[in-house]
Amino acid sequence: MARVITRRNALAGLGGAALAAPHIARAETRTVRLGYGVSVIDPSTAPWLSAAKTGGFWQAAGLDVQVTGFNGAGPALQLPANNQLDVVFTGTPDAMKLRDIGVPIRTIANAYDRNHNYPAVAADSPIKSIEEFRGKRMGLQTMTGSIYLWEKVLLQTHKMALTDLASVIPVGTGAPAVYALQSGQIDILGEWHGHYAFLETVLGLKLRKFDQDPALSEYSFVQAFFTRDETIQKDPQMLAGVLGGVAQGLRYAIENPQAAVRGHFEQFPNSRPTGMAVDIAVEQSAKVVGINVQLSRQSTLARRWGMASPQQIERVRDALVENGIIQKTLPWQDYFMPQFIDALNDYDVDAVVRKAKAAG
Repeated sequence: MARVITRRNALAGLGGAALAAPHIARAETRTVRLGYGVSVIDPSTAPWLSAAKTGGFWQAAGLDVQVTGFNGAGPALQLPANNQLDVVFTGTPDAMKLRDIGVPIRTIANAYDRNHNYPAVAADSPIKSIEEFRGKRMGLQTMTGSIYLWEKVLLQTHKMALTDLASVIPVGTGAPAVYALQSGQIDILGEWHGHYAFLETVLGLKLRKFDQDPALSEYSFVQAFFTRDETIQKDPQMLAGVLGGVAQGLRYAIENPQAAVRGHFEQFPNSRPTGMAVDIAVEQSAKVVGINVQLSRQSTLARRWGMASPQQIERVRDALVENGIIQKTLPWQDYFMPQFIDALNDYDVDAVVRKAKAAG
């Protein structure tokens, strides 16, 4: 029988403690430390990391959210465990690995509706299917982390392993990755949805993306917001405010990606392309945001952003066990606390849409 997550059992983890609606203003502003598992906070992340501030949603919740990038999910996730960050936005595999060894961190909101890690080839490549990857050369952003893992899992679903490829090498991101593909150094590129949007929109790369593979829907619990178990118990109001701001920021970015990008450039000036007029940079990056926000569009419009079913979590857990990434088959509740979902989606949609459209 399928397990149903209800509001009653979702709140049970707090002993029934009530959560204030995240858009209610507080008398004092509180600083919150939010970490991101990638060192560069580029404009494609605006829907999840800056639109909440651009739209004033975190401020309305009395929060001054400070976002910092880190070089990898592992280092970022160690910090909330040591009480040096309040919340982390990154991939689930590294968090599950830490939970596997007893580190008390847990998912509080599932970020994406589907897996954003998948391979691609040049648009004119003779490779038309994943089965044709055998004997070919693949380039990955790095040889560790979520991208490496999910390429491994994807190949496994097609009865292959990375060792069935001629070679697998790191190619980084941006121009180096494009050069590796266009120069013939690699045949297949393994990156993520937002980066492909950048490569196509800003760098003009033409790609054939394998983004419709059934495994991408099967393994969809891949990117999330995490915090310590102690924070869930002791500071649910703050967490509801952070997540509620993200939910509203997503809707804001869906309605007006240009405004989301302008706000992102203001918050992270180094993310703006150099040597390019501001209006051109905004338009290019807005196209990237419009593509990348599709990862959360369905759940955002349905007012269920942040939710993950037990089945979604268990499929990813089992894939990680099968690939030797984690050793324990823990209950789904050990990975995900769904008590915030109702509160974070409880906002005035019309007001958010009006604010986004008024931003021009």
